[in-house]
Amino acid sequence: WLAYHYYALPLRHVVIASDPASRNPLEIPIKWFQLMNITIWEDKDFVPSDVDLTRNPDDTPDERRHKNINRHAYLLFQCSKYLKRLNRTWTTYHDIDEYLTISEDFFSPDNPRFASEEELVKATSPIPNRTAFMSEPGFVLRLLQKYMSEPKTTSPTHDDLSETCLHAPRAKYSAVESPRELTQKGVPFYIN
Repeated sequence: WLAYHYYALPLRHVVIASDPASRNPLEIPIKWFQLMNITIWEDKDFVPSDVDLTRNPDDTPDERRHKNINRHAYLLFQCSKYLKRLNRTWTTYHDIDEYLTISEDFFSPDNPRFASEEELVKATSPIPNRTAFMSEPGFVLRLLQKYMSEPKTTSPTHDDLSETCLHAPRAKYSAVESPRELTQKGVPFYIN
């Protein structure tokens, strides 16, 4: 996750909220601390002291969901304030199973963004080749900057959203292994 976003954004400052139920985030290889500013928070760093979001084995599913939603809200609020104090100019919020990327559909001639030949010609720099575009570091940020430099009438993904936030689809990945037949398809037998 860090390696991908270091390349794709390029991510150079990250705030990680340690989930009390997860493994220790300090297992992050030391090289990443040398390459970027990493801040690790525990609940005590962003949840008010008079709020108890401790997960208990006897919590109902609704109680667990409510605690998770509240924890997330406190995190986003405090993280936004923290990053503003550091004069960070933009941020993205997502979980470690979400990768900020560019959809193949974006590069399709059928993309509603380029709905007509006229709009395709008017576009400041239509992106013809996904592989070529994504082969250079910072490709996600370059695309975001392209949209941020255009007139702010609507969101590029949702016409009814304001210009303050840019809403982007995220690719979600899970820890479920793909079948070997799939991962080895087209890979020579001598490459493992």
